[in-house]
Amino acid sequence: MSPSSSRNPPADRSSGAPTSPNIESLITRVLDHAASPEEGHRRLAVLLSAAGSVTQELDLTAALQRIVEVARELVGARYGALGVISPDGGLERFLHDGFTAEQVEALGPPPSGRGILGAVITEGQSIRLDTLADDARSVGFPAHHPPMGSFLGVPIPVGDAVFGNLYLTERADGPFDEVDEEVIAALAAMAGTAIANSRRYEQSRDDRRWLAASERLNQRLLAGELDPDDLTVVADVASELSGADVVVAVDSAGGSAGDALAHARQELDRRADGAPLGPVLLVPLEGGPDRESGALGIARGERGHPFTTAERETITRFARSVAIARDLARTRSDEERIALADERDRIARDLHDHVIQSLFAVGLSLQSVVGDPRTPVGSRIAAQVEAIDATIRQIRHAIYRLESPAGASDYSLRARINTLVRQTLEGEDLDSRLEFSGPVDTLVDTELGDEVAAVVRESLSNAVRHARASSVAVSIAVRGAHVTVTVSDDGVGIGPHSRRSGLDNLAARARQRAGEFSVASADPHGTVLSWTVPWEAR
Repeated sequence: MSPSSSRNPPADRSSGAPTSPNIESLITRVLDHAASPEEGHRRLAVLLSAAGSVTQELDLTAALQRIVEVARELVGARYGALGVISPDGGLERFLHDGFTAEQVEALGPPPSGRGILGAVITEGQSIRLDTLADDARSVGFPAHHPPMGSFLGVPIPVGDAVFGNLYLTERADGPFDEVDEEVIAALAAMAGTAIANSRRYEQSRDDRRWLAASERLNQRLLAGELDPDDLTVVADVASELSGADVVVAVDSAGGSAGDALAHARQELDRRADGAPLGPVLLVPLEGGPDRESGALGIARGERGHPFTTAERETITRFARSVAIARDLARTRSDEERIALADERDRIARDLHDHVIQSLFAVGLSLQSVVGDPRTPVGSRIAAQVEAIDATIRQIRHAIYRLESPAGASDYSLRARINTLVRQTLEGEDLDSRLEFSGPVDTLVDTELGDEVAAVVRESLSNAVRHARASSVAVSIAVRGAHVTVTVSDDGVGIGPHSRRSGLDNLAARARQRAGEFSVASADPHGTVLSWTVPWEAR
């Protein structure tokens, strides 16, 4: 039998979408062409049942699989398949029914959308063949593909676009006829509705995930748990939600918003390690007035799908929300810094105007009654006067420190150490824990903060390079007149032949500040380094 081909004319020639048959006309044609009234009613019952089950299914894969199964049953086809068209025009997903597990394994990778399958895609219209092998477009079948005779391919419309195609072969009662084509076209129209519903559901679910993630991120920023200038967590969250191959979040480094977008693109190219990037989405992290801007860059692989309009809008909303939270966190930090500066000024004034004057008056009074300082009483009074003078000098030193403005980068030792630990352990396969206790930011000045940072850096380097540890813990505590840095790991411990230069350096730093340094073994294994010095200079 020579092959014949029929194509339904498009309802809208600008879209190439097939015409969905009138339901009343379809029912009449199904009943008139059925082998028996019972067979006609069965086909209608299957079609109506499919309308209910398919349009109610929100999981897209399940809905598409159900469509293939119903299509086979409606026309008595031995094999059925459904191809989902990718943005580049090929097939990104291929579901099938009627094949055995052995056949599927022998066929290998799914088709890419060439040959007769590609013709349905490119033409966007139904193709019906009595004998598939006689058509010149029937090429590209793998070696173990089962023989197929009759063929029916019908596009699946979603609005004005074609989402996919239904393929049916090997009709049990001979070639497919016009009624079969109309029935499958009706099923394809239902499938389009199901797909549109599923897409809206999936988009709504994705929107909720992005919204929930931005709320959690913003709460941490506003609670002070995250440094607003550290965009690592922002990139991690975007990477998890988008499933993209490469994600970066960068600041403008003092430049404009355009500079930040260009910087993000450069970082994407660098992180790709030479592998070609596919679709790229660059979204600004717009800062407020006089605030540094940033950018979020998201890239899929070379064969990745282009970002849809809905995806772009969702990610843009996420970036805008995070940018606002960063600005609020920075503003709150500025307000706290100003409030702390005001409080330091008030304390300094009170110490100078009240405490020092009172102590000075007491010292003068005692000096007036010293008498002979060589007598026991005179000697004791003179010693107390000297003690008062020493106290006044200490208070004046404290006032000087209170009135010395801290730089923005040195304002919070907690933030500084947090950044140091993250940067030092970045890329290392180590679990880490960082703890603070006591008034660390209040009593540890910039000079001592430099020492603390150096001790933490050296201790972490030892754990990374020599200890072969799986976890490390850092603790910084201010108790009484001392600040203590403790770094412990679960590594191999300090052996007799371990390099001592780093440890000797830590010990020297402690001695210079009249403090102590110790190294001990942890239980059951590992090392504990403890560095303790007075927080007040002597």
